[in-house]
Amino acid sequence: MVSLKLYQAVEVAIPTSSTLTRFFFQDQPQLRNAYIQAIQFYTPTVLTATPLTGSTPITLADMKKASLVLYSGDLQVVLNIPILALNNINDLTSPFIFDMPIIDNITISWVKSYIQFTTAVTNTNVAVSMGVYYTLPR
Repeated sequence: MVSLKLYQAVEVAIPTSSTLTRFFFQDQPQLRNAYIQAIQFYTPTVLTATPLTGSTPITLADMKKASLVLYSGDLQVVLNIPILALNNINDLTSPFIFDMPIIDNITISWVKSYIQFTTAVTNTNVAVSMGVYYTLPR
């Protein structure tokens, strides 16, 4: 039996005409003291619109050049893990892994954390969509 942890959808917007390669997360008040269990990224073949804002999902080509950097307090705990290494949905089109890596109770400093691209994103006015599975302190 699989139990569903608490879940929160999170998005990172890539504004129109942006030439940046680093996009920081907005504050996630509901996740400030949460113990993160897993993070799952969604490819454009899974979603036609992002769940929070209805934005167009980032292209698969751009996802392939994106990585995730996470901080816990002032400590960098995840450095440049490819975001497609956090996709476990087999849609017969996108790269995927069989099981999501377990993050194991890390509290993330969202405003310090970001998504990094090796080069500027090809398509702008899109969003990176992900789901965060977590538990709360008791």
